Parts: sequence; C-alpha cells; structure tokens
Amino acid sequence: MINDVVIIGGGLAGATTARTLRGKGYSGRIHMVANENYLPYDRPSLSKDMLGRKIEAPPKLMDATWYENEKIDLHLGDGAVAIDAKKRRVTLQSGLVLSFDRLLFATGIRPRTLPVAGGHLEGVHRLRDVKDCVSLLKAFEAGRSLVIIGGGLIGCEVATTARKAGLDVTIVECADELLTRVLGRQVGAWCREQLQAMGVRIELQAQVEVIHGEQCVRSVMLSDGRELSADMILSSIGGVPDDILLSTAGVVCETGVVVDACGHTSCDGIYAAGDVAAWPLKHGGRRSLETFINTQQQAETASLAMLGERHPAPQVATSWTEIASQRIQMIGDIQGPGDYVWRGELNSGQSAFLVRLLDGKALAAVAINASKDFIGLSRMVMSEIRVCPVSLSNAEVSVRELLKSGR
Repeated sequence: MINDVVIIGGGLAGATTARTLRGKGYSGRIHMVANENYLPYDRPSLSKDMLGRKIEAPPKLMDATWYENEKIDLHLGDGAVAIDAKKRRVTLQSGLVLSFDRLLFATGIRPRTLPVAGGHLEGVHRLRDVKDCVSLLKAFEAGRSLVIIGGGLIGCEVATTARKAGLDVTIVECADELLTRVLGRQVGAWCREQLQAMGVRIELQAQVEVIHGEQCVRSVMLSDGRELSADMILSSIGGVPDDILLSTAGVVCETGVVVDACGHTSCDGIYAAGDVAAWPLKHGGRRSLETFINTQQQAETASLAMLGERHPAPQVATSWTEIASQRIQMIGDIQGPGDYVWRGELNSGQSAFLVRLLDGKALAAVAINASKDFIGLSRMVMSEIRVCPVSLSNAEVSVRELLKSGR
C-alpha cells in the first residue's frame, strides 16, 4: 500500500509526476518540496519570452487551484536538506520531517561556478530561475554591452533576445565552433553566421581569464590578453546534476542519479527523473539529457512505475530551440558514426533537415524551420526503420512516404 509520496523538486518533473499520479487514480498524500517559492513554471520561456519582455512572468505548468483541488501538499521555499533512505524520511529546511513510501527526486542541475577572478562582481548573472531572469532584465537596456560566457543553447538564445532588445552582444566560446555537440558542425556554423548577421560578436577558441571591475563589472580579459568592455556578463557554462542529497544518502550516482529505464534508483522506493537523472539511452549508454520533452517522458514513466506499472522507456534526446529567429528541432545525438544526409539548403527562413544514418537506420536528426518534417523524422529515429539515403535527400519524396515504405 502506498500512502505517502514525496516529490523533491518543484519543476517540470515534479509537476508532471503529481499530475500523472492523480490522473492514474492515486488518492494518497503527495508532498511537493521545492527550493523556490513559486509554483512549477515553464523554464524555457525565461530565455525567450520573459527576457524578451513578451510576458511578465513564465507560465505556470498548472495553476494554484489545480494543486488545491488535487490536494497536493506544497512546501514551497522549504527545500530538502537530508534524506534517510532506510527510514524513508525527508528533512526540510524548516525542520519538518516527511515520511514516504515512494520518493521522486527531481532537483535538476546546479549551475557551474564561473572559475575566474571577478566572478563575484555585481553585473555577473546566470539564468536558471525566475529570480535570475528578473535580475538580468533590470540590466537589459539598449546600448549596454553584454558578454555571454559560453556559446551553448541558452547562451545563443539569450544573445538572440539581447540583440533584438538593442544590446551590444559578444559570445565567448572556448570551442572552435558553436553548438557542435547538439547540432553538428555544419548547423552550428550556420547558427553562428545567423547570429553574426544580427550583429552578435563571436569569439571562438577564447577563454575569459579575469573579470575586471571594482564593485561592478567593467570588462573581461581574455586569455590572449585582449580586453572586452562589458556592462554585464551572463555565465552560461552549463551545470551538473544536483544529486548531492541522494549521493549522501547512499544512492548510486555517477554524474547524475543512476536509474533504470523506469526511473528506479539503486534504493527501493526511490525514483529520479529530469535533469538530475542519468537515464538509459535507446542507442546505448546513459546520461542526463536536460530537455523539456525527455523530462516529461521520464516523470510519466517513473510515476507509473511507482504505482506498479513498469513500462521501460530508454530515452532519445529530443529538444528544440530558437536562435536568430530560426526554429531548430533535434532528436538523437547528431554527432557520431555513420553517414549524413541533407535535404534542403541552409538559407535563412527556409526549411531543411539533416539526418545521421548508421547501417541504413536513422539515429538522429536536426530540422531547421521544418516542424512538419520533424514529426516524421522523430518517428523514423524512434522506430529505427531502414531508410534509402537517396530518397531521404529527395524533396519529391515526403517523409511520410518514407515512413510507410520503410525503405
């Protein structure tokens, strides 16, 4: 009998778990524990709509009345500080102790600390939550200079938003190209060109040595001695799974909480989902995926497993972004062995896609302004059907036809 479920984490995974449990008829107690004093909200909107002043606050995943009607016990702003896996207890900052029959651990990632002198100065920002976004927004004024350290998805999204707001933007990236890991070298280079066309300055193979300023940021010094003026800095160098509580409790963690394909950890009754979970992948290995879609899938799978319904769901990384007004969707790991097949050309505003084939099977795809094709490409990757490269590159043959024929 399951009487008490504790969810640690007030993000997408936590909210999805609560909704799934209630949707499956679970009527026992559900505690949701969160560090932030906010109801779970849509984090991807921070770097786009909220920072772009299209909305004043990120949309809530469910409104307050849902939690009230579904009798979810909320512990907002009262994060967990300890877990006793054997006694099945969670201690909160307030000293409150919660007992559980099932625990869903969904603490996400914690940002990496900027490892340079001057990282403590006023004007150095990060973007992980609402408070971070509000702080950054206060400094977002046309004509001011923003240096973004890290040219990943968030860094490029913020660069897009900042340029539209009239800021002078520079991205400092230590690699020799932007976004290679998630988009591949050719698409990454194209994104760089689109950002440069917007007026974003991009420094590749560059590292920040020190941040100058007395109380506030004044400039950054690169390792080659050049100095870039900066009214503000965004540290966008990624994060690491925030697995400390479970690791301390004796649960196996290896760059994330190690789980099976149902989200179950090494400890009976404890599950993990979302960015903190090192989840098995469909094509081998395991890792934290840090995507909205995968987080939802994992939380739903773990919720069912908590209730005794095991439906193993090895993951395929699936996400999307908007960079320089181009909509880009990704599934699978585009970097890897095999052959690459293109359809279309990389022209701004035009549709195109890239597929990685191995032994005739589609293992990954990147679609640019091609949302309709991406639906079919996703099915192609998930089903691992064999595809003819010539037909795949031929715009006269629809993706739907390829799926039907299984060529």
